[in-house]
Amino acid sequence: MAIDDLVREDPTHVINHDLVMVHNMCNRFIREVQFSQSSNVSGLLASDQTRVVSYISALNTLKDWIVSQPTLDLPETHPRPYALEPRVTLKDTESESVAMLINLVRALDTEMLNSQSARLPSGLIHHDQFRFEALTAKMASFITDYVATATPLDLPESAPDEAITGHGQGGIGA
Repeated sequence: MAIDDLVREDPTHVINHDLVMVHNMCNRFIREVQFSQSSNVSGLLASDQTRVVSYISALNTLKDWIVSQPTLDLPETHPRPYALEPRVTLKDTESESVAMLINLVRALDTEMLNSQSARLPSGLIHHDQFRFEALTAKMASFITDYVATATPLDLPESAPDEAITGHGQGGIGA
């Protein structure tokens, strides 16, 4: 299979090893938000807002670290396809705020996995860095400028509309 066949909307592999971790973090954060207590209501609880802010910070810290590293010269191992964990299966949630955050994180993941940087052995070119930063800035702005000021909403005629998302992954004994 050609490398170009592996890169698409729902890629299974990437040849930039730094983007594997970006993908894994995006998947993890989507799972966390999707199964949060807030996914079943019309806003984001304060504890979930705090978690989301920490997830955005972690993404930005990872991006800063990736950008601070030199692009590696890997003539013997590049292009090597790195397998990606499957994308999280999305569930309908009651919370439009949760759905918006999931869409933004999924957009970040898709943009990075299909970027010019995805063809490098490591690192991010500055255009992809700016795309990354624009998406995480929009996530942060969404929390501070919309969620924190306009939610929760009182929706007595339309909520609940979706099934409860359920529990996230249980612990060792689950």
